[in-house]
Amino acid sequence: MDKLIFLDVDGVLNSMSFAKRMKKEEGVSVFREDILDRKCLLLLKDIVDKTSAKIIVSSAWRRIQPSYQHLKDWLTEYGMEVTGETPHVGGERGNDITAWFNRNPGKYRYVILDDDSDMTVHMDHLVKTNFYDRGLTRQLADRCIEILNREVDVA
Repeated sequence: MDKLIFLDVDGVLNSMSFAKRMKKEEGVSVFREDILDRKCLLLLKDIVDKTSAKIIVSSAWRRIQPSYQHLKDWLTEYGMEVTGETPHVGGERGNDITAWFNRNPGKYRYVILDDDSDMTVHMDHLVKTNFYDRGLTRQLADRCIEILNREVDVA
């Protein structure tokens, strides 16, 4: 059974508190695609390392080529790679995830890392981050690891 992380970027790999810190410490205006929070990237790497999960990008960054390339470059720098991305079908983000599953039938264990809650039928798989606080945290990363590594009874 493959393990998947449906990955949002804004609010997961960066946050408002990160942007304020970068502006104060380095005078850098964040929410640019070339700057992500290294702490959040390390936590994502820990999830991938401990679960062997594949990354499927569900973020709007997948539709903006320079942003998407920067994301791929960041993940590569941290020893991760993008396996794919959800199609854009419109409406709630959960619709895009459903469309991905429809195009990729199989058995999956998955989490959705996102700061939004528009996941439709996938709400039970959402690990919700906080855009205004810190994005991905140790506690949330541990929750992802637990969900992805959970033993499932086979009937």
